[in-house]
Amino acid sequence: MEEDLFSLNEQHNLINKRFIKDGWITVYCGHNEGEGVDSCIYSLLVKPEYLSKYMENRNWGIHCGSEGHPSIITHYKDGSSITEYYRFAEEGMEPFVFPKWFSHNRERYVDVSQEFVNYFNLYEKSSSKQIRSYFYIDDLGDEEEAISVKEREVKIKLKFVAEYLAVRKIHLSLCFDFMMITDKDGTGRSLVYKDQDFIGETFNYNHLIRFVLGLDNRSYQSWIIGKTLLKYDPAKSQTFHFEVNEDAHETFIIGYNEDGSEKLIPCNSEEYKFFTPVFFKKTVLNKYYDNPQKYTVNGFHISSSFITLKIDNNHDDYVMVFLNDLRTLPQKEQLHWKHHNIAPEPGMGLSGSYYDTMIMGKWARDSDAVDVRLKEKYKRFNEQWFNKYGWYFYKMQVGTDQQHFDALHVPSENTVTSFSDQLLTLVKLTIDSLNEEMLIKGLSKVENEKGIAKLERFLESKDIEIPDMIKFLRNLQDLRSGMIAHRFSNSNKNVKRAVDYFGLNNENYREVALDIFVKSLHTLNTLTKLFLDEEE
Repeated sequence: MEEDLFSLNEQHNLINKRFIKDGWITVYCGHNEGEGVDSCIYSLLVKPEYLSKYMENRNWGIHCGSEGHPSIITHYKDGSSITEYYRFAEEGMEPFVFPKWFSHNRERYVDVSQEFVNYFNLYEKSSSKQIRSYFYIDDLGDEEEAISVKEREVKIKLKFVAEYLAVRKIHLSLCFDFMMITDKDGTGRSLVYKDQDFIGETFNYNHLIRFVLGLDNRSYQSWIIGKTLLKYDPAKSQTFHFEVNEDAHETFIIGYNEDGSEKLIPCNSEEYKFFTPVFFKKTVLNKYYDNPQKYTVNGFHISSSFITLKIDNNHDDYVMVFLNDLRTLPQKEQLHWKHHNIAPEPGMGLSGSYYDTMIMGKWARDSDAVDVRLKEKYKRFNEQWFNKYGWYFYKMQVGTDQQHFDALHVPSENTVTSFSDQLLTLVKLTIDSLNEEMLIKGLSKVENEKGIAKLERFLESKDIEIPDMIKFLRNLQDLRSGMIAHRFSNSNKNVKRAVDYFGLNNENYREVALDIFVKSLHTLNTLTKLFLDEEE
């Protein structure tokens, strides 16, 4: 309604909330709305010892657009001139945002206090000087947006502002200027002139509604100007984002109590500090597999630039970690693992490969998990083939292929999406990566011949026939046609034949995936035995 707009009711609400919404605080805004409400929000810092004097009036103290310039001031003492450099000209205050305008190229943008940015070591991403975001990087390497900068608006996540103010023991003044000038119709039906002050411990502003001459046909003005405070919280002055709470350790299930309840023990336990196994669903690894640019996962470790965790990833159905190893994780990451924690069942335990490798130091043993073993064998086979024949059996991975390879694993969930995603990668790294040019080098050319057919002719040229392996590969390739759409339609005869070959249904995606990984590993073992003289 016109009267609500002209009365600046929304602006009064913003002031009462100190421009805070959904965990963010607006520290700068500069909008000229023409026939709407012109808005300006500007922020500066005020030292506590100057606060009482500062709040005596509604003046901002620093004028928007003129801040940030160091001052060189000359004064006289005992007949001599003394010239001094001042970081900020205004005593007891310093700007927090820096709106900038360059007339030579008509460019404007806004900067935020570099001291604030440096305190949190914020990482900047930008599409231009006008559009920028600053991110806080936590001890896991996860990004959290802390500052959003646009050409005429700056918002900061409140928790960062609150910590900065508390650590510095300084207050934030949110200065504002809202004005609407309109004609009689724009004032609504209940025009009431006013010149009202709003004064309290943390705010000082005035709302003026008046008739103004000399403004063409727009002679009615509604104007709010003043400031409100976001004061620092002394109770938070000793709390820092970079501090680690040494007592914050999650509890994990290690077994059962005598009454049958699950036995929960903190991961920093002294009583259970040596070789106490804790078990997790395979789904605990999904977040790491899904981000291969950041994390490396193998049979024995998860690692990144931020964390390293010893794991026993050599079982097909679960992951094991020793209880005290979990305490090396930040609490945030401990909570992730706790969500996937399961109670031990009969038969669960340390894998043979983990025991031999990580406990006994015998590094020659292959993993007990088929997906880990397959990737190890794939790399070893391709290198051995190159060393013997001078060309790679599988074309070298380029671009994002290496990341797909690192993320390859037996699906942790029995869903068509997980199944399709992993099998598409497997087909890409095996069938699609066959070095077709070298396989048929020296053989006669066959029109429209595909990769598996070329492999079959290569084997025949060596007087080798492996019909079961070729059949497996052809069905795997046909299944890929159904995987692309995450559907397995009976209307496609080749896809239906492949579905029947693998015995695939809506209940056994993970079981079939496991079988395909086993057969893929057997394919590599067979080729190794035939061509590389290595017994498997």
